[in-house]
Amino acid sequence: MAKVQRRKQNKGFRSLKHNRTVIYRHLINNANSIKILEHLGVGFERDLFLAALNNLSDKGNPLRFNNFAYCMREIITLILAKYSSDEDVLNCHWYKNETDKEGGVTRAQRVKYSIQGGFTDEKVFELLGLDEEDDKEFIEDKLKDFSKRFRELNEHTHLREKRFNIGDVLCEALASQVLDVMDSILTLIEGLREEVKLHVAGEIDEALISEFVSTTFDDLDILSTHTTVDYSELDSYHVESISSDYAVIKGYGTVYCDLQWGSGSDMRNGIGASMSDSFPYDFTIRAKLTDLKRLELSEEGI
Repeated sequence: MAKVQRRKQNKGFRSLKHNRTVIYRHLINNANSIKILEHLGVGFERDLFLAALNNLSDKGNPLRFNNFAYCMREIITLILAKYSSDEDVLNCHWYKNETDKEGGVTRAQRVKYSIQGGFTDEKVFELLGLDEEDDKEFIEDKLKDFSKRFRELNEHTHLREKRFNIGDVLCEALASQVLDVMDSILTLIEGLREEVKLHVAGEIDEALISEFVSTTFDDLDILSTHTTVDYSELDSYHVESISSDYAVIKGYGTVYCDLQWGSGSDMRNGIGASMSDSFPYDFTIRAKLTDLKRLELSEEGI
């Protein structure tokens, strides 16, 4: 009887089963790889990154490093697009078309949005306490720094003899260089964005947020016939994000209340009740970029 061989169906790339070669093991545990993965969504983005690392193990492919470098460049582009959509950038007052197509957005503009949202350069100078004379090119210099690093990343994608059909040692060394450049790009953006957010949080001071939040505890009215807020404590708050129009602030705290069931006469006649209690709360509010003292509740509210 003839033997019948079953053909294995190719089910495509399986993200959890990689060839655990030395290159893969070294690079997947690289500190830069771990940081990059933190920026990638579950599914396509992470699978693409892991597939590119796994591809470096394919010794029979003379283009393995070039393919890896190309994927890493696209991953940086994906990350930038995630933090700065076309619509976000186009809504910024500082936007101007620097491309040859209508509504075009450059990588540098995506980086600018990722760092400062819709804030003008002048407001960034003010927030960071920069000297407009000495530091007037601060933003532009940072964007030029990004462009320089991205060109370095892009250079690795070009087909050159020194990067074609290379051995494992050189392949891993060049791949590490690519990951270093990617990390430097992300660090540049993250560092500046967090610095801007920190100064925004400082300008929207705790007293202002406490006052705003404490006047909007309307939902507490359902707890009793008469609910009176004694005071509230703001435990923590931070700037979650900066969009083209608003800074979004999230925080939490505790509100202390007097609760009364029944009217004043009910209380006098001994048929009412009262007690004091406290409740945790969290909130999401927005501050207008053109006036950070102007607060309003976002959809999530309190």
